[in-house]
Amino acid sequence: MRAVLILLFSGFSIYCASAQPPGGIERVGNDTLPFHPIRFTPSAASEYIGNMLQLDSLWREEGDTLHLSLSRLADHYNEPFDSVETRLLGFDYDALRPELTTLARHDTIPLRWFNDTVFIVDTVPLEKEPFITQKTFINKKTIVTNRVDTLPELQVFVDSIRHEPDTITEIFLDTLYLRSRDITIHRVADQDIRPPLLPPGSRKERAFLPDSSHLVVSEKYQALVADEDSPFFVVPGRMTPDSLRLAVQELLHHTHVRDSIPLYLSDPTGARQPFWLTAEPDDLMRYWVRNHENDSITIWVGNPSKHEIRLVLEDDIHVERMGKMDSGEIPITTLEPDRSLAPLQPLDEIPGTWRYGLSSAFSLNQNYLSNWARGGESSLASLLDLRVRAQYRNIDSEIKWTNSARFRYGNIISEEFGFRTNTDILELNSQMNKNISDKIDFSSVFYGKTQVSKGYDYPNDSIPISRFLSPGTFTIGAGFEYEPFANTTLNFSALSYRNTFVLDTTQVNQRAHGIERGKRARHEMGGQLVVNNEMTLLDDLKIENKVRLFTNYLESPQNVDVDWEINLEKQISWYFTVSVNLHLIYDENILFPVLDDQGDPVTLPDGSPKEEPRLQLKQFLGITMSLSI
Repeated sequence: MRAVLILLFSGFSIYCASAQPPGGIERVGNDTLPFHPIRFTPSAASEYIGNMLQLDSLWREEGDTLHLSLSRLADHYNEPFDSVETRLLGFDYDALRPELTTLARHDTIPLRWFNDTVFIVDTVPLEKEPFITQKTFINKKTIVTNRVDTLPELQVFVDSIRHEPDTITEIFLDTLYLRSRDITIHRVADQDIRPPLLPPGSRKERAFLPDSSHLVVSEKYQALVADEDSPFFVVPGRMTPDSLRLAVQELLHHTHVRDSIPLYLSDPTGARQPFWLTAEPDDLMRYWVRNHENDSITIWVGNPSKHEIRLVLEDDIHVERMGKMDSGEIPITTLEPDRSLAPLQPLDEIPGTWRYGLSSAFSLNQNYLSNWARGGESSLASLLDLRVRAQYRNIDSEIKWTNSARFRYGNIISEEFGFRTNTDILELNSQMNKNISDKIDFSSVFYGKTQVSKGYDYPNDSIPISRFLSPGTFTIGAGFEYEPFANTTLNFSALSYRNTFVLDTTQVNQRAHGIERGKRARHEMGGQLVVNNEMTLLDDLKIENKVRLFTNYLESPQNVDVDWEINLEKQISWYFTVSVNLHLIYDENILFPVLDDQGDPVTLPDGSPKEEPRLQLKQFLGITMSLSI
């Protein structure tokens, strides 16, 4: 602040020295002080601005806009632009002849030594000292010899043991802390640093300073160096002189072209519009000229040269002023609008259209255990559910043909059993409906079901119990479909045929899938009822419910086979949902062995194992990433 006051005082003294005689007296209280108008000479103004620019405490930032503008103004005064141009154009760029020279580049790395051979690179700040202090307390036994004078002529020496406490202090280097900060510990052995600081094959050289506090890394490189008479040192390339000369010429030419003078065109209302006089011819600009009556005409203003303005009046100018007229003199024309309707041709509706859909869902579950006292194993499970749909609808014939396919595949990987398949389903559906009333259609259906990969009864993974088309099931039926309300259908095929087959009976036991020994297929004639329902409850909780019931007319019609699948989905984000899937199957022809309390198979009197049908259940819960098109 003191320096600012001194500078302002010196500037004020310059004002007074260059000012004219006093032009008046201003009375302040009971004193009279002379008042002089402050005036600068160009040299005094340049000196004052230069002193302000050199005063660092005056400016908050060196690169401020005002600071830069004042610098350019002072430089332009001290040396006109013409002098700079003359000096730049007169410089002998061809005299610059760089030569290829070998230079050296040095870099200093700070070191911290822990002893004569161990050190680290001291570039990472440490929150604490990398040492661990350990103290060991021990009791030291000391043998002390005492002399007892019993008789003058006899001396007796007695040894006694005295316990004295002692402490051993050991200081260790905390290598774990250094590694947590990504700091490498280096050792010097036989003039070699291990591990090395420089990568293998590096051409850089290293050397310790005399006090070993720093390591100097040197590297030699070749560069184009100008001679000592040139203002340049290292030149980027041999074409630098020519490129610099061309850049200077282009920038000087651009500066001449950009040099301009601002003018302002104003109208009687006080509105101002800017116009620039440039060094080169410019296109005409359009301006509106107004009078006090607010009438306006258009003129074009051009700039043929830096000191010339061209004005061109707009062609076909016609000025009209509004005036008062008697109402009887105003012509009024009445027109009757044409209100007739134009004939339109109705658009022909396309009778048949196809609609396609694709939806996919991928779930991934992971479980990791380490030193878990309650037992268990680490596992990784995944499930892919892919659905494709194609529907044809013909409005004229009232026919709807719906085709769909579904592939559901899941596996699990664990430490004990490795890779295993736990879900494998491939389904095909085709249904054609012919509308016969408001909510009833005549319907024919086809349904096929199998799997893709081999299935095993784990942990036995040597003999497959199922594979592609072993088993396979398809059902063909005809009947009626009823839609009581939206998203709910009941399809009853009173006449249905179901075929369950196993193509590979050499590896797959067909009896495990309800087929008699010695046969490859089971044929059933009966009726089928399929119930489909979709609903949304609460907040985005979607429930899909599908029940498939089948009864065999020719064999135990009272036994009904049930295939029921329930899927619940809750949207939690744009792509992710929480999914719960329940799949229940009950088939009288699929038998399972009966086990006793000890887990052994129960046998019949003839020695054959006892078997009976059971409820099959599969459940899945996980977070699913869904995508629908």
